[in-house]
Amino acid sequence: MVETPENDVTKSAPKRTPSTGSARPQRRHRPREETRALLLAAAADLAIERTRPDAPSPHNPLADVRMSDVLVEVNRRDPDGRKLTTGAFYQIWPDQAAFQLELMRHVMDKIATPGARQIEALAFRLVADGEAPEEIFRQISEADFRWTSASPELFLALGLGALAPVDMVRDAQAGANERYIEETDHLLSVLLRYARRRLRPDRTMEDLIWAVEALSVGYLLRSRSHPDIPDRTDDSGWSALASAYYGVIQAFSEPIPDEREDSDPPS
Repeated sequence: MVETPENDVTKSAPKRTPSTGSARPQRRHRPREETRALLLAAAADLAIERTRPDAPSPHNPLADVRMSDVLVEVNRRDPDGRKLTTGAFYQIWPDQAAFQLELMRHVMDKIATPGARQIEALAFRLVADGEAPEEIFRQISEADFRWTSASPELFLALGLGALAPVDMVRDAQAGANERYIEETDHLLSVLLRYARRRLRPDRTMEDLIWAVEALSVGYLLRSRSHPDIPDRTDDSGWSALASAYYGVIQAFSEPIPDEREDSDPPS
């Protein structure tokens, strides 16, 4: 028998059998700022999705104004009066949706023509005093902005107009828009004649009115966070708001030709 040298003995290592189960993947730990960005982006997308005009379930900003809360507030304001109950509510509105629609109409009506009578009185006084047309437009634009921005319903109405279902907004604004156009049409028509101007042939009074309204709304929204911006003045003392307002008036109108310019020169 031949002996094998001890140092020549090789011991075979046991073979490992590959695991048949799938190992759980290591999850990466997100940094705090990345998590913040993900959450904010998802929240913004949800908000945009819910407030799109064609969203499957349009968001109603008035949904939180519940009938029960309104009754509590009314009874709190008049503690000695007869307490209102849900029965009184349902004698007026058949359901919560009907109440919210009329509430939106109420808010829109409140801001339809804030300060309209005061602005008209100011304009006619300036006309009677013989002020220059541009000065009249300057003063009424700034006065209108002051009175409108003082309306407590203003920013609620702007928010509702931007976020409520489109059909609901259109219905709620119908009456208010008619009154706004009627009163503004009268005032601007008078002032344009006084300034010896007329609408351009390719523009209507509604075009001019909605342009002025859009300008005012833009400055009102900006004034919430930067109240100084509408009031910034140029070297002549004109505010940014008044300059923009008068610029819109000029852009949508043209001078009325002098009758002598239209007549044939004498032979």
